[in-house]
Amino acid sequence: MNDSSTDERSMLETQVYERLAIARDDLTPALPAKIAIEINNSCNHKCFFCPNPTMDRTRSVMEEKLLYRIMEDARSNGIKELSFYSTGEPFLNRKLPDYVRYAKEIGFDYVFLSSNGGKAVSKRILPVLEAGLDSLKFSINAGDRETYAKVHGHDEFEDVVRNLELVSEYRKRTGSPKSLFVSFVVTEMSEPTFDRLQERIGDLVDEIGRYPFMVLGTPLRRRVESDGTERPFVGYEDVKPNEDVEARLELPCFQLWSYLNVTLEGYLTACCSDFNNDLVVGNLQKNSLIDAWHSPEFRELRAQHIRKEVAGTMCESCIMQRNIPYETINPHLHTG
Repeated sequence: MNDSSTDERSMLETQVYERLAIARDDLTPALPAKIAIEINNSCNHKCFFCPNPTMDRTRSVMEEKLLYRIMEDARSNGIKELSFYSTGEPFLNRKLPDYVRYAKEIGFDYVFLSSNGGKAVSKRILPVLEAGLDSLKFSINAGDRETYAKVHGHDEFEDVVRNLELVSEYRKRTGSPKSLFVSFVVTEMSEPTFDRLQERIGDLVDEIGRYPFMVLGTPLRRRVESDGTERPFVGYEDVKPNEDVEARLELPCFQLWSYLNVTLEGYLTACCSDFNNDLVVGNLQKNSLIDAWHSPEFRELRAQHIRKEVAGTMCESCIMQRNIPYETINPHLHTG
């Protein structure tokens, strides 16, 4: 992070700063203000910087009764912000409009999500907005059609722009969603196209956030297309150290104190980028949110971070930005 004042930070920079600035010295902290619930772990894109295409877990959706119980538990504990996004594309869950509507009905102040905005999600965008979604972020990681197809693995750049235009027009008519963002992961392939993206869609959104490429959480693997050709690949060797990278990779990791990450199996994991359930610290099928948040596994992981002794966990690879062998915290819950 830079040293600019709060007034000079963009909205997205301010959100990141608030998460990074949290105190990280309590083994049993209060529940945070935000919760992210993974209602779906499949994705219709295969971005070359994302572990989703090679994750080991069964691809599915969250069981509806479990989701409602977790949402109710969160609200009863004063949690006010809810994201239906984690490792997959949330619009692929056909019940998303119902879930957004229920979240608003039971009192969540801010319901938000991220989406690639591609063809497969087009028919559900308006129903989700009409259900009361407060903020939507599109992940657009290239500024032209050719580069987009290479980065995302699908030639849907124009479809995504049309969907963004649709949301922008809806917001002009209705005032909702309150916030409309685009995120852009900066890689060597995508960076030269950023200005083109800014020119094409900058007037449609509140902000285009640039995020430095890092291998967060689950290590990346090389993969091939169905025809046997190798996909473009980025890995630890492509990370360019800078202030933003260093702030996000600092020990102890802010995520262990600032965010509730719930998988579709109903597990609490310590990391939003834990694609294979390697950092599961609680089981919400059996325990409450607060019990999982203060579980022995989570307390021990926080203690390891405070001591800066994370060897043997997935956190070591993330912090060191190297592919280092590690063990899962709860092997019996590893792949769901």
